Formats: sequence, structure tokens, C-alpha cells
Amino acid sequence: MVKKSLSITKPVSWLCLVAVICFLLNSCKKVEVDLGADFVDNSTTNLVLVDSSTVEISTVYVDSFVTSAAGSILVGSYKDPAFGTIASRSFIQLGMPAATSIPNGAVFDSLEVILTLNKTFYGDTSTPFTIAVHRLTAPIKLPGEQYSFYNTDKSDYDPSALGSTRVMIRPATTDTISIPLSGSLGQDLFNKLFNSDPVLSSNDLFIDYFKGLAIVEGGGNNLVMGFKDSMILRLHYRNPGVITTDAHVDFSVNNTSNQYNNITADRTATPIAGLGPANRQVFSSQSQNAGFSQYISGAMIKIRFPYLRNLTELNDFVKLIKADLVLKPVKNSFAGYFTLPPSLRLSQTDQYNLPGTDLSAYSTSSATTAIEYGNLFIDNLYGTQTAYTYDITTYLQQQIQNTDVNKNGLLLLPPDQGQVFNRVVIGDRLNKESQSEVKIYYATVK
Repeated sequence: MVKKSLSITKPVSWLCLVAVICFLLNSCKKVEVDLGADFVDNSTTNLVLVDSSTVEISTVYVDSFVTSAAGSILVGSYKDPAFGTIASRSFIQLGMPAATSIPNGAVFDSLEVILTLNKTFYGDTSTPFTIAVHRLTAPIKLPGEQYSFYNTDKSDYDPSALGSTRVMIRPATTDTISIPLSGSLGQDLFNKLFNSDPVLSSNDLFIDYFKGLAIVEGGGNNLVMGFKDSMILRLHYRNPGVITTDAHVDFSVNNTSNQYNNITADRTATPIAGLGPANRQVFSSQSQNAGFSQYISGAMIKIRFPYLRNLTELNDFVKLIKADLVLKPVKNSFAGYFTLPPSLRLSQTDQYNLPGTDLSAYSTSSATTAIEYGNLFIDNLYGTQTAYTYDITTYLQQQIQNTDVNKNGLLLLPPDQGQVFNRVVIGDRLNKESQSEVKIYYATVK
């Protein structure tokens, strides 16, 4: 390996390392700098840049994650050539209304579900969106020893919809949507209110009678919409009088802990079709030289530096000084509505692939240490330089001291992984158009 030496404190010179260079290192540049007593007792040292190192990228399987009490109702589906068919439906438990009496002479008018958009969505908003409401056949209860509901949980519901609607949703201007429901259910609820039925004497009795609702897509969608968990079942009626007046009773969410989303992914015919419980890790060499990250659909990228310690075998190696990780989304993988996550964090992990402590770095501009989110740069001209960049100096300094054989690495995750559908496909070092890399600077003795 030949190194070019650019002198900062002295004239240009040529140096070479007397060591066996493993395949980790295949491109280096050397710069002479005076690093002071912190490293080599005030001796002038060289700073070497390794800009082509082995970064192992894989896609690992996400077992499950909590979706209850998240503050959002996620409904819809879409097809993604990279991640498959993604679908979400929501289950909700309603409680008694604040007012349980209806005046004499009043008559039932209509029943509807009102959903308020939370302005999050993923997919194509240029076509109509179909959404349906079904009645649960059993109350929502936590399974077994669980304390929360997960994306894999689901509640049974009547296959016949209480009602549905097909609407054009404009996220910038649409605030709410209304779904008209069965008149027979509305009349039954009205009669119980009018007659002060015992089922309205307590929440437990009411929930036993009215188990809850499933909000599902009505078919033919290419969009997932997010709604606030403050859904309302509104019963309209007309009051008697010289002039008939309209009135209503609202049934609201009883317990947000019993509202959750069921999210599924069918990866058939995708580059990660084999990812699942039986095959929990797919290496980039097996998936078109790329890693795939969309936590909400059960896939996340793991990044490892398996040959990092080979640096210490170099005769003139003193200390790892700086390391920058550049992750490049594969060109054309984020076209159209498949937009990139605006921010992604790196979470430390081990052989169990569970998210741990997020990487943080010191910012000279703010003079604070904060979690890193990638500083996404989008190359709108050519698309090949789009990248997330991270300072992983501290992490690699810690790992290079670890002599144990391990599966430690970093998981690439959005800030709120249970709510974000934006996904990313990251190229590995062999990807022809989008090569991710780690740039390592280390000190050597002259």
C-alpha cells in the first residue's frame, strides 16, 4: 500500500507502514500533524486517513414493538417494491358518553365516526382513500403476561362493515373525515340512551355490550394515513319543539392504552423476501448489495466494523483519532412518494439486535453534546451523493479496545420507530452507484 504524505509542519515526504495490511485497509492517505503530548510525548506524528474500510451491512428482523397508547390511529396499505405490501389497521375501545339522557320526543337521526388527521401519511394522496369501520366481537384485553399491545396483536371483528367511505384526502387542508355507520346500530344506541338502559350505568357494562371498533382500510388504497387517537362515535338526534333542533351524543375513547395498531408486511418478491422469524438476518451481499431499514414493517439495518482491531496490528499505529460514517441511500430507491426519513439515529446493539444507547456527538456550533440524526444531504442533481453522515469516533475508540469476539454494531433507526413509514435502502461498499464508507483517521509514529 502506498501512502501519499502531505506535510503540514514539514516538507512533503514518503512513508510506508511496516506491517501486514489486512483487507480492511485498501486506501490510505497520510498527513503530518503535531498532536502534542496527549499522544506521543510532544513528538510530531502523522495522521493517516483510511477511506476504504470494511463496513458490514445487513438487514435484521424486528420481532415486535409496542403500538398501544402511541397517540395515533394508523390505517391503510401500500405496495413498495423494496419492502413489500405494508398494511395497518387500528383497534379502539369506547366508553360511555358524558351525558346519558335524551329528552322525551327526541328521534334518532344518524350515527358516524369522526377521525381527525394528525397530518402524518405515507403513500399516494392523489387517489381516493377508502376506510371502513367494523364492530369488535370481544372486548380489548391484554394477552397473557403483556403490559402493552404490539404490532403483531389483533382483535377479532365482525367481517360485515358498519360503514365505510371513499374520500380524497388533502393532508395540508383536510382536518377530519366522517364515516357514516349503520342506522340499526345508531337506533339501538339511541334506544338505550332514551330508556336509561342498565348497560349505560357503568363503563364495564357498556364495554361488555359495545366491545369496540376496528378501523381498517376498505381496499384499493396505496396510502397509510395517521389520525389522532381522539376518535369520536357521534350519535345525532333531533329534539322536538316548534322548531326542531339538532343535538348529538359523543362516545369517546375510553382508555388510550387499549387503542393500538396492527401492522403487517408481505415481503414476497422483494430483495429481503427471506427475512422473518426463521431467517433473522440478511446480509447486503444477499440483497442486491444493500441494507433495508423500515422498523415499522419489521426491518432494520445493522452496521458492523468486524475488522476494526486490525488497525492495532500496524507497527506505527498509535491511536484512532476520528471516524466518520457516510451512509448513502441507493440511487433511485427514494423516488416519488418513497421519501427518505429526514433523520435517523444510530443505536448501539449486540448479538441480540435490540436497540440500546443512541450515539451522540459534540457540536462546536452549539457547544453541546446531542444525539446524532445523520445531517441528511440530498443530491438533487445526480442522486449519487445523497447521504447521512455520523461522527462515530467515540464508538470506534471504545470498540477498538474490546478484545472479545462479539457481534456489536449499530442499528439505523428513525427517532420514533413505531410511527414512521419513511424507509431507506443503504448501499454497501460494493454497491456500484451508492457506496457507503467509514473514514478513519489514526495517528502514527514517524
